[in-house]
Amino acid sequence: MLNSILQDIHDKGYAVTNNIFYNSELTLINKLFTEEKHRFIPAHLGNGAQRVRDVSIRGDHTLWLDPKAPLEILQRPTLLLKDLQVELNQRFYLGLKEFEYHLAYYSPGSFYKKHLDTFEKDSSRTISFVFYLNEEWTTEDGGELVLYHKKGEEIIHPGPGKLVVFLSRDFPHEVRPSKKERRTLTGWMHNKILM
Repeated sequence: MLNSILQDIHDKGYAVTNNIFYNSELTLINKLFTEEKHRFIPAHLGNGAQRVRDVSIRGDHTLWLDPKAPLEILQRPTLLLKDLQVELNQRFYLGLKEFEYHLAYYSPGSFYKKHLDTFEKDSSRTISFVFYLNEEWTTEDGGELVLYHKKGEEIIHPGPGKLVVFLSRDFPHEVRPSKKERRTLTGWMHNKILM
C-alpha cells in the first residue's frame, strides 16, 4: 500500500487508497463522534491573531488530537502515517518532522471553499491527508473533495475508510456540500518541529 501511495505522489502529486479502516474500526470511531460531539469546536480560517470564523467559507467543526498519544482506535492509522512520513522522506527528501491531525465533521449543507493548506507566514505544511470515516456513503451523498491542478480538477468522492494524500502546496482544493454529516480524520505533515 505504501509503495502505491508513493508512486502516485511521484506521478500525480496525490494518492487515493480505499479500505484503510476495518468496518469494526469505523463503528467505534463513529461512536466516538456521537459521544464526544460536545467537544468539537467551530473551525476557523487563518492562524495566530488572524484566526476568524466565517461559515460562508468554511463550515466544519473539529476536535484536535495528539498523534504522539493517539486514541486506541486511531493507533493503526497513526502508525501508518508514521511509516508514510519515513518513506516520503527517504524517497522525496521532504524533510518531514512531525504531523498533526484532528477529527472533523461537516453538517449537511456545510462546505469549505477553494483554499490552500499553507499559510502566508507559515508554509511548513508539506503533505495533507484525509481519512474518510463514515460507515456508509454513496456518490449521491455529495461532500466531494475537489483537487485543482494545471490540467483541471480531480473529484474525489468520500468512501468508508478511504485515504487521500496530496502535496499541500500544489493543490488548491475545496469540500463540496453533502446531504448528510461528513466525518474525517484530517491532518498535515510538516517540515518543522511543531510547538
